[in-house]
Amino acid sequence: MRPGSPFRLVADRLVLQGEDFVARSNELATLLPSLWAANEVQPALGEMYPVTGVADPTPLLQVDRSAVTWFGVRSSGVHLNGYARLRGDLCLWVAVRARGKRTFPGHLDNIVAGGQPIGSTPLQTLVKECDEEAGLPADLAARAVPIGAISYVQQDRLLLKSDTLACFDLELPAAFVPHPADGEVEEFALWPATRVAESLRDGTPWKPNSAMVTLDFLLRFGCLDAELPTAQRWRLWQALRGELP
Repeated sequence: MRPGSPFRLVADRLVLQGEDFVARSNELATLLPSLWAANEVQPALGEMYPVTGVADPTPLLQVDRSAVTWFGVRSSGVHLNGYARLRGDLCLWVAVRARGKRTFPGHLDNIVAGGQPIGSTPLQTLVKECDEEAGLPADLAARAVPIGAISYVQQDRLLLKSDTLACFDLELPAAFVPHPADGEVEEFALWPATRVAESLRDGTPWKPNSAMVTLDFLLRFGCLDAELPTAQRWRLWQALRGELP
C-alpha cells in the first residue's frame, strides 16, 4: 500500500479506515486527487454515489461518480423509453449524444437516462433528468410507468461497472417534441420502431446499456415477433435480466 493510504491490511483483506459514514467518505476521498492526477479516473463530477454492503442498502460511505467504476462500486441509474403513436404506428424517441460527451459521444441513446445519486429515488432522478436533458415537464415525467430493472456488469481494462437500471416507459403526446436542454444531447429524433430495431441490427453506434433498454422495449411491445421465434425472444428477455440458466 502507498504511504498515507486510507486502507489497512487485515488478514487477507483491505479495510477502509473510518468509524462512520462521514469519516469513511472523507478517508476514501483522500485517494481521489492522485487518481485524477494520474488520469486513472476522469475529473470529478461533483455527484456522489452511495457505497453499500451486499445485503444491506444502507450507505456505508459515498464517493464521487467519477471513481465509481475504478473502485468497482455498484451503481444505479434510470432510463426512459419515450414513445408515441403516429397514424397507428409505434414510434420511439431516440437521442443523439453530444459530440463533446466524455463517454460514447455521438452514439444513440434513450430519450432520457442518468445516474441515480445518493439520497434520490428512481422516480425523483427520472423527473430531474427529464427536465435537464429533454425539457420534459415534471407533471408529464411523473406519468412514466416503471417496468422493472436491468442489471449488468461491464469490465473495461481495470474498470468494473456493476450497474442496475430502473427502466420506465412513457407514452408522449404526438405533439410533444423534446429539446436538448443541458448540452448532453445533440438532437432528438422520432423513429418508427422498425427503424429502431434495424439500427440495433446494423451496427449503428448505440450507448451499450441504452441499447439493452431499447431491446427490452421492442421485445415487450411485440416489435420483434415477426422475425424472431418465441423461444429466441424469451431467451433475449432472460439474458437482459440475468436469468439465463
